[in-house]
Amino acid sequence: MGARLSAKVSEAAWREKPTFMVVATKDQIIPPQLEKDQAKAANAKAIEIPSSHVAMLSHAEEVSDLIIQAAK
Repeated sequence: MGARLSAKVSEAAWREKPTFMVVATKDQIIPPQLEKDQAKAANAKAIEIPSSHVAMLSHAEEVSDLIIQAAK
């Protein structure tokens, strides 16, 4: 297991693989604009949810729908 934790990463996976993100527009921990900028930089399929930092709790259905899309 130690070797896996110390392995060098040569390229970020999001550069070549489909990426999905939730933007919590009422987040007070990570600025929502930063979340939007990161999603754009990753060319991610992003959904915006009017939620705090824990969108997966307050909007479980929307977040789970995105996870299901990502798994397909």
